[in-house]
Amino acid sequence: MNRSRGVACLLALVVGLTLAGCARTVGPGSGPVVRFDVAADPANLNPLFAHVDAGNVEGQLAHLAFEPFFDLDADGKPVPELLAEIPSVENGGISTDGRTLTYHLRPNVRWSDGVPVTARDVLFTLHAILDPGNPVGSREGYDLIDDARALGPYAVRLHLKSAWAPAVATFFTYGTSPQYVLPEHVLAAQSPLATAAFNAAPTVGDGPFRFVAWARGDRIEYAANPRYWRGVPRVKRVDVRVVPDPDTNMTLLQSGDLDFNLVAPSQWAALAQETPLAYAYAPTALIAGVALNLRHPPLDDVRIRRALVQSIDRRSISAKITLGRYPVSETDRPRFSWAYDRSIREPAYDPEAADRAFDAAGWPRGRDGMRHKAGKPLALTYVQFPETSTGVRAAVVIQRALQERGVDLTLKSISNAQLFLPAADHGTLASGAFDMAYVPWTMGADPDDRFLLGCAAVLKNYMRYCDPAVEQLEAQAASVPDRSKRAAAYAAIDQIVARDVPIIYLFNPTYIYAHSKRLHGFAPNAFVPTWNAYAWRIGP
Repeated sequence: MNRSRGVACLLALVVGLTLAGCARTVGPGSGPVVRFDVAADPANLNPLFAHVDAGNVEGQLAHLAFEPFFDLDADGKPVPELLAEIPSVENGGISTDGRTLTYHLRPNVRWSDGVPVTARDVLFTLHAILDPGNPVGSREGYDLIDDARALGPYAVRLHLKSAWAPAVATFFTYGTSPQYVLPEHVLAAQSPLATAAFNAAPTVGDGPFRFVAWARGDRIEYAANPRYWRGVPRVKRVDVRVVPDPDTNMTLLQSGDLDFNLVAPSQWAALAQETPLAYAYAPTALIAGVALNLRHPPLDDVRIRRALVQSIDRRSISAKITLGRYPVSETDRPRFSWAYDRSIREPAYDPEAADRAFDAAGWPRGRDGMRHKAGKPLALTYVQFPETSTGVRAAVVIQRALQERGVDLTLKSISNAQLFLPAADHGTLASGAFDMAYVPWTMGADPDDRFLLGCAAVLKNYMRYCDPAVEQLEAQAASVPDRSKRAAAYAAIDQIVARDVPIIYLFNPTYIYAHSKRLHGFAPNAFVPTWNAYAWRIGP
């Protein structure tokens, strides 16, 4: 079913009609089914090439069919998945110099076709990540590996060129670009991997569910993996719909056609009064903010950037738009991170100070109340994506606040998919086609944030920010294992960034998931709601 047909079917469902061709697709087997939606059609179902977008669409789907080395539970506690144990200095998994890591795989894990998951699969995937011909999201950390070898069928030893503290929290788990071990016996014959059939039909996985079908623009279907190492999941099918519109997925949730959905705080307030649903709350690793493109004058002037943040009442946005559920963030550290420093502050809301800063930068108000320099108005373009109701509402408030300070701010709506595409595919953020942009960044399990603030052309530095002191501190923080020394380096980084304001930080959300009371075991973590899909069950 194509996208237009899928939208027509959803609209028909909303008004209670039945259209030809809209019959529900029935996957293999019978039994309990869990239904949820994602905000965009995935670009790829091979986790090797997963795109990290605002909805973490491909990350949610990857967790259904593939196992990470380890996961984090709803409380942030590490849970070994593919690994028998998580490497540490204490258990001998990390050498005292931090350069050698030894991973022991569970010996009872099989791919969904019955083939054992072994060290060969780990090494095959590692080589695929490092292959320059494969357009992976990031090779950060993996590119430090100078030797990788199997120690028998269920153990792998990696050696690093230099110590890199984020390694354990990055390799095959929640890093800058999360990766999963892939089946060598399937993919070795599908070269080049960038065009492999597996990318659209990953029929062999080691997760609790196995891929069944993908109707582009409409839905993706999964069935319980009968060979899953924990045992066959109680849920027999997962039906994932593609529903970009927040109002439509709200209607589907209320009608019982979805079993869970992420809801905005404003939607939560309405649902709590109208619909008998249960709720799960997840402090997230997501930091939402406004990226400022420093290559677009006058945003290259720190006085203008400081004036912009002083013009916006971020606490009022949090209180009025998110009902306080999304607390104001001052850095890129999630509140649960051990590197979080509550003393860091970006310039506070102060309209008078903002006016003085604009004036000092040479942008006085004209007779029309707007700011001009050499006859040119202070006009900026702010991009947002319509799939986030919170982001859309925040943009309107920000536009009004800046107009009151004499800044002509034009809002431009761009789809989530287009916004986060790579530069080669003309993605708005990666190509720099914006002045200001609403961006939710998903941080890793480790506080390493060089991917966001580093000077190199790295994955998510949409601001084009580069500070030599930050660059030096990032390298220092990643090279020492001592957590207190790392925390001190990250605090110093955050102080510099708060001074320079390449990002106007808005929120570190606590996500609200509304779910059917018949869905049990649903416990979203800081990254995805699907991490423990193996534990889901349907019942009274």
